[in-house]
Amino acid sequence: MVVDEVVAAAIRRQSQAQVATFVASCAERMAQVFTGLYGDDPVRNGDTDVVIRLVEDLWNPAISADAFQGYVTSLDGFQELEPSDEEIVDVVGVYTFYSVLVLRYAALYRSSADVEDALKCAHASLTATGQLDQNLQDAEFFAQEAELQQRVSSLGDLGADPIQRLRDGDRAVSQERLVAIQGRLTR
Repeated sequence: MVVDEVVAAAIRRQSQAQVATFVASCAERMAQVFTGLYGDDPVRNGDTDVVIRLVEDLWNPAISADAFQGYVTSLDGFQELEPSDEEIVDVVGVYTFYSVLVLRYAALYRSSADVEDALKCAHASLTATGQLDQNLQDAEFFAQEAELQQRVSSLGDLGADPIQRLRDGDRAVSQERLVAIQGRLTR
């Protein structure tokens, strides 16, 4: 589930603002997976709040690198990223892990502007959707993610209205993924 060469090349030559939009878009498409699966869990309310604030801040170019380093530290404390000798096998655990991983790499990019973190964010998104495809009949989430990454990586600098339309579309995709994962839970 490697990032498409065209996407990687485009990201490597884009401005920081353009790559910031790319990682915000990837994160938005995975955020509802976490918030939707843990939104009703009072033990995870604080984590859900962190995810919601992070995604909001990822779309804001004025947020400082230091603030994003704080998000990285917070995400590193999530149970999904705690070292374990046990493999993650339950549906919720697998997809919340990928969601947190995508969010972490997006926050890392914004804290350091290291393009490799943006590529890791994209890679984690592709891996998550590839895994979802393997577990659902006739699913095409991987192809959808690859296409969205291609589209977003080819965008130039965007104004507020196009960014809002991009974000709205990403939210709809995130909701589709959440519904698909919730469908796996009822089987």
